Amino acid sequence: MKFNFFCLLFLYFSSVFSQETDEVYAKNVDANDEKVIELGQNLTDSFYEEDSSFFMDNFNVESFAKKVISVNKDISENAVMREFNRTFRDGIFFDKFHKFPDRIRAMIEDGASYSIVNYYYHLDERKYHLLFRMYAENIGLNYHDYQLSFEDGTFQLQDIFIYSTGQYLSETYQDLYQLSIPGENIEVNRERLKSMIFFGQYKTLARQKKYKQIFDLMRNLTGEFTTKKIYFLTKIKIAAKMNQVFHLEAIDELLRNFPNDPTTKLMAINYHLMLKDYNTTMQLLDEIQAITEDVFIEYIRGNAAWQFEDFESAEKAYAYTIREYPDFEKAKLNLMYLYDFLEKHEDNIVLLNNMIENDEYNKKDLIDFIDDTSNEFIHLPNARIYNRWKKKK
Repeated sequence: MKFNFFCLLFLYFSSVFSQETDEVYAKNVDANDEKVIELGQNLTDSFYEEDSSFFMDNFNVESFAKKVISVNKDISENAVMREFNRTFRDGIFFDKFHKFPDRIRAMIEDGASYSIVNYYYHLDERKYHLLFRMYAENIGLNYHDYQLSFEDGTFQLQDIFIYSTGQYLSETYQDLYQLSIPGENIEVNRERLKSMIFFGQYKTLARQKKYKQIFDLMRNLTGEFTTKKIYFLTKIKIAAKMNQVFHLEAIDELLRNFPNDPTTKLMAINYHLMLKDYNTTMQLLDEIQAITEDVFIEYIRGNAAWQFEDFESAEKAYAYTIREYPDFEKAKLNLMYLYDFLEKHEDNIVLLNNMIENDEYNKKDLIDFIDDTSNEFIHLPNARIYNRWKKKK
């Protein structure tokens, strides 16, 4: 599905870099639509076929690198900076960047879905975008918005806006670049060095699951790193491993430091869920759905509604998700558990029959699943209507 860029979505991408003055721009025409759709489908297939080479072969690395690494006349004439840029580009930058598609494939192998939501033409940028959704029960919801470059009639991936970080991937790398770059101020250099040392310690301590120690190290950091989104997002990631109090405080710190920033909406949903703020949670889900035009948000809405004990809204959301995504098993399972919790056994029988009629499951497998006590159905296994249904052939 294609949609044009509108005001609310514009807020998400107000920090676009525009360094290339000689860049060629694609026209918003049907022929280009078809090329973008083909690129998106091939990219999807490459992830599921465990082929990282397609991502790298179709990523405009040169254009991306220009957004990250500072290049001007002074730097070009400075041998130290030229060498620093070369080392950062060939070492830190490319080494980490090559791992991006591998991380996506690893999450897919662990059960995550990675799907195209839609594509659109950004009127101000004069560029096409591909929007992908990443979802897994253990990591939640995220979106990757691929910005596309256009050259010699061919589209390439140019940058990725990652909703969970609230910024383009190039901006995250630029933050790391600025922390690494040597400066003239001794105190600034000392703070930057401490920040870089922290990242080395972070990896080691994270493997050892010493999250409190990581958190304490972060609290002692000073300087420009502590003003960057990557600092607050790293803090949130670690706090989530500790307890809900630390997690809430870390998200609150991000929201306070970036007030009225629309790029924090996805993070704010978790925050208001933990605060048990029903209205704000649902409002944020509405806004994300308006921005992405992704009806899968209804499944997230169903989970949130159930948590807030709005069972009617949860039931409607799950039923809608099942209609829109008939192969998404988790929505059916959640609706089964909801019906069981509410003792709506007649509705559960209708759902079970639909699953059998659609050749998704056979009756015996469903019975075995429901009767298995480890699956923790509360009321359905003992319900009369269910036991009568079991005996029917």
